[in-house]
Amino acid sequence: MERSVDKKPVVLHYNSRYLPLTENWIHSILRHHKMFQPVFITRKIQNRHLFPLQEVYSFESRSKVIQIAQLIFSKLFGYIPFFYSISKSSGASVLHVHFGYQGVKLIGLKKKTGLPMVCSFYGDDAFHYPLKRGVANQYRKLFKEADRILALGPYMKNHLIALGCDEKKISIHHLGIDAGAIVFKPRHRKPGEPVRFMISCSLLEKKGVGIAIRALAGLKNNHAFTLDLVGDGPLRVSLQQLAAQLGVADRLTWHGYRPYSFVIEKMYQCDVLIQASITTPDNRKEGTPVAIMDAMATGMAVVATRHSDIPEIVEDGVTGLLAEENDVVSLQACFQKIIDYPEMIEKFGSRGREKVEREFNVAVLTEQLEVHYQEVIS
Repeated sequence: MERSVDKKPVVLHYNSRYLPLTENWIHSILRHHKMFQPVFITRKIQNRHLFPLQEVYSFESRSKVIQIAQLIFSKLFGYIPFFYSISKSSGASVLHVHFGYQGVKLIGLKKKTGLPMVCSFYGDDAFHYPLKRGVANQYRKLFKEADRILALGPYMKNHLIALGCDEKKISIHHLGIDAGAIVFKPRHRKPGEPVRFMISCSLLEKKGVGIAIRALAGLKNNHAFTLDLVGDGPLRVSLQQLAAQLGVADRLTWHGYRPYSFVIEKMYQCDVLIQASITTPDNRKEGTPVAIMDAMATGMAVVATRHSDIPEIVEDGVTGLLAEENDVVSLQACFQKIIDYPEMIEKFGSRGREKVEREFNVAVLTEQLEVHYQEVIS
């Protein structure tokens, strides 16, 4: 892997997997680099046909014997030699680690290479993971060694400061979507037509899907609606049982995990995205769900909760409606309002599109990200 001197500087990205379907936003960043050439190192490759990138290097591609030997080496010296060799052969100028718990694992590589390190936090890595034994100390080391910590919004930023990160090291950097690749289609719903709701997420407790189903079920006798659920997870069976018990199973369609193209196409067929996120007893929280941005870009209205940094995206009464988290009555009131006033759907959809183009466009945000790289390199 040789590079001429006129090539772009290399940013070495790391995540333990390249890439889960639920982390498609990372690929959006990779595709929109302009000043830097992305090279990705990972433990395991998956879905590469969905997330093409020229240079992805997987530790899993080594023989089992080499993998075991290098893992033993990493226990002793703090880094995996395979990743070090890629960092040197690529001529990397900066290391960008995705998720705080991955940043902890890459401290040794950062020290060995001498590369400046940027670490992005996204959700559970900021809120739930620090509760595990020993992680608070690990994070303090990460905050000391990293050159720049990126948080999704002010709520997350303040939490990371409380965990011990120097405020001067933290910058708010939003996730973004390729707004230019998503066509805006206003939703025109006539009074009396069923409202087409949609949920797009993993079926986990923090997503609040059960709360959403209960809130919708309270409207079943007086209002026509449907709900499409795109995603899967450990709660699917119990959620299907809940829908049956509440008498709304015939209104729900379960699609499971599907590619990004399917998600966008389904959004065009629906009116309102539901993001009923909650804080779980073990402090699992959202960051800023990308599904909200996608939905707003297509022209959907959004009903969400006042949770974590979701209000950074959904402005109550402007781009959607916000309910109190973990509150069926509050969420049902939002559904009732959007059913009673169908003109809200078109209004929220139009304003939501404008907000995404202005604040959550990945092309612009990746340019800002590359400024972070340049600053830590300097």
